[in-house]
Amino acid sequence: MHNFRFHVMWRRENEEEFRDFFQTNDIYEAKDFAMRLAFEEVNVVYVEDTKLGERVRDFDAEKYKK
Repeated sequence: MHNFRFHVMWRRENEEEFRDFFQTNDIYEAKDFAMRLAFEEVNVVYVEDTKLGERVRDFDAEKYKK
């Protein structure tokens, strides 16, 4: 089983639980999927970095490229 670093977490506005929508090791691929999902106003999206144990705040930060 492969563990991916970045998880795109998604839910609809009227839902309470986030679901793991997409997993990747590429920060830019995670950003692309998150932006596409967030384009619809009824979606709530964030990207989780499992290596650092935090939500991604700046996709261009050096710490996500290591």
